[in-house]
Amino acid sequence: MQYLSEGSEFGSQSQKRHLCSLRRILGVKNSTTNWAVLRECGQEPLQFFWFHASIRLFNSMLDSNSETLRRVLKADLYLASFDSSCWSAQVSNAFNGLQGSGMFKQKMLRATQVPIQEFICNLRFRHLKVWREANFSCPRAVNKKAVTYHKWCGSSESGPRGSPFSIPFYLYKDLDKHVLRNFSRLRLRAHHLKVESCKWHGGSSICDKCECGEAQDENHVLFFCKRAEVCELRMRYRDLFEEMFKTLRAFAPLSSEFIPFLACHHSITDYEINAPESRLIQTPQVCVRFSFNFRHWLNLFHQPIAISQRLGL
Repeated sequence: MQYLSEGSEFGSQSQKRHLCSLRRILGVKNSTTNWAVLRECGQEPLQFFWFHASIRLFNSMLDSNSETLRRVLKADLYLASFDSSCWSAQVSNAFNGLQGSGMFKQKMLRATQVPIQEFICNLRFRHLKVWREANFSCPRAVNKKAVTYHKWCGSSESGPRGSPFSIPFYLYKDLDKHVLRNFSRLRLRAHHLKVESCKWHGGSSICDKCECGEAQDENHVLFFCKRAEVCELRMRYRDLFEEMFKTLRAFAPLSSEFIPFLACHHSITDYEINAPESRLIQTPQVCVRFSFNFRHWLNLFHQPIAISQRLGL
């Protein structure tokens, strides 16, 4: 029961083994943020299932047709008022941190049914605390892996059966092992870019591949670096970065040229990026050099022959 309380989500050996397996699947190092690894794989902490099972057990004992079982439960609830080691006291203390913790404790100690759906919503809300806090931080200002992942890479789509997050589309693809590993490392900040490697080896985080003078982080490598090798990699694996277009506006600085990887040889201004769709130019032949509809641009890349003809490649 000690692993049901807030802050002890990753304390159990079972949860550690679970995370170890997920890290091996993704090919990332052990220091990768626990919450980010779970979210990347569309998983919830084991605490969610254990706590859920405990409340269902409590509710079923209240409705049990066994008089002995009901009396044992009531005796345990009585002991909970002065003995913190009994089962009811430990479960009751685990409610701390939930929005409705007071109500849940009251219902348990009074031997009444705990509303299971409301409890599940509250428990998931508690587990999402790390991402709510990340909403108010800037990746370049705080330099935390969880913040970087949440702001730049994490999926915001809900998963099946009420799960807060879905599995990213790239994990459904038939990718080579090294491609899957490298892409996972990029998304989870388990890479060797300067912004990360400078912490181990010292030195500057400024990109040494181009002359822009910016920090070499995910933002820079995906959208701004002009090194030929980097541009070639972006184009080769462009299908893996389609979801990044959803956050183009967040990447665009207030005053500088913006160079997305799908148009790495052309300049696109902030005005063009932030222009409403009704004012965007729809003609495919000129969509590279002028403001364009990003959705239309992505659709074209699913037609290799058409796009090569339009761009004269």
